[in-house]
Parts: sequence; structure tokens; C-alpha cells
Amino acid sequence: MVSSGTVAEGEIVSRIKSLGKIEIREVLDFIDSIQEKKEAEPFICYIKEKADREITLAQVRQELSSIKGNLSETISKQREEWG
Repeated sequence: MVSSGTVAEGEIVSRIKSLGKIEIREVLDFIDSIQEKKEAEPFICYIKEKADREITLAQVRQELSSIKGNLSETISKQREEWG
């Protein structure tokens, strides 16, 4: 008995053989993006669960404004120190 996974894999391989290098790279990129979404899903669900939709962007900016310094400047300085 042939499993549906084997049939699908055979069809995928058959179709890929007709593609050029650029199209194959696009297929691989698409597969990577699907995998990234799958891996990020638990985190996204957690964030959605914890998110407070009442908080506005202005409120977030106000809270962050109390943090001293500039992140991009800090990163640039660290890069300079590392050589």
C-alpha cells in the first residue's frame, strides 16, 4: 500500500525537476517561510493572549520615552569597541 505522503513527495519531486534554479530557490524560500511561521506560532498565540488591545501606540511610546539613551547609538558604540 502506498501512503499519501509518498504520493505527495513523488508529485513534489516530479514538479521540482521541471523548474530552473531560480524557481527552486523560490520554492525553498517559501518552505522556509512556512517553517518560520510554524515555529513562531506558539509565541504569537502567547502574545495575542497577553496583549491588551486598550493600550495605544502613543501610550507605548510614552512608557518607552523614560528609557535613557538611544538604542542605535548604543549598538554603534559597541560595534566600534569590538573593532
